[in-house]
Amino acid sequence: MKHIKHYAFLTMVVCLMPLISGCANQNNFSDNNRELKTENQKSARNEGNSENNENVDWKEVSKNGVDETLLIKNIDEKVLTYVAKQLQNLCDEIGEKGRKDKFYWLTGQWYNDVMYSKQYISVLLLGKKAMKPLFLIIYKSKQAGMYEWVCSKALDEISGFDFSGLNNGVGWSNSREFLKAFTDKIIEQKN
Repeated sequence: MKHIKHYAFLTMVVCLMPLISGCANQNNFSDNNRELKTENQKSARNEGNSENNENVDWKEVSKNGVDETLLIKNIDEKVLTYVAKQLQNLCDEIGEKGRKDKFYWLTGQWYNDVMYSKQYISVLLLGKKAMKPLFLIIYKSKQAGMYEWVCSKALDEISGFDFSGLNNGVGWSNSREFLKAFTDKIIEQKN
């Protein structure tokens, strides 16, 4: 009986070891994914930075908050519709993959599927034209789900702002955190 318990324990340890080491390596996986960019993403980021995002006039954002009326007035409706449609279609595709494969979310493949999708890249390629529409989508949403996360990630990449100092070096984790950090950067940039 003593040997059976011992073998059962060893079997559990052997089976759980890859799972535990997989979690420990998640940071490396995440870091590698951040470093890997398609040529289109690199191009979009360089285009955004070379245009100097300080030239985006964020008069809608101040220490007093966001002037929603002015923000809506200053957004190109066609760009807003395009961005919203592209990223919503992307999230629908990703969600469908998650429904078909219950382990999809655990593998990290969803992240690659977002980052390298034609929809995401097409939004990045809009450059600073997409910044205010993305901001509005995040700002107006009452949710902090996948769609808002994807919008936040796109705005993060286009803006070129560095949010790595948030949460002890982890960065932002959801669209609410991102919106606060992004708004703070805009206000800081104005000063």
